[in-house]
Amino acid sequence: MTEILLIAGPEGHDDELVASAAAHRPRHVTVLVEADDPAWSWSETRTARARRDRLAALLTALELATGAAVVGLVGDPAHLEVGGFDAVVGGRDLLTAA
Repeated sequence: MTEILLIAGPEGHDDELVASAAAHRPRHVTVLVEADDPAWSWSETRTARARRDRLAALLTALELATGAAVVGLVGDPAHLEVGGFDAVVGGRDLLTAA
C-alpha cells in the first residue's frame, strides 16, 4: 500500500495510529485531524494552537516511522473523497475496535 489517509479522531490514540499506518509501509500519508474549526490555522485560541501542535506532532512521528511523504489538515472526514487512498487508518472506528 502506498497512499494512506490517517484520521486522527479523539486524542489519546496517536501512538496507535502511527503504528497502524507504519504497518502499511506507505509512501504517502495524508493526516486529517477531525475538527469543525475553520480558523485552526490562524486562530490564537488555546484549542487552535493545540490542534496545530497535535498535527505537527503527528506529521513528524509519521515521517520518522514510515519515511513517507506526509501532509496534514484539520476538518471533517465527510468532506474528503477516500476513493484515492489504498487504506484509511483511524477515525472514530479506532475507539470501537479497541
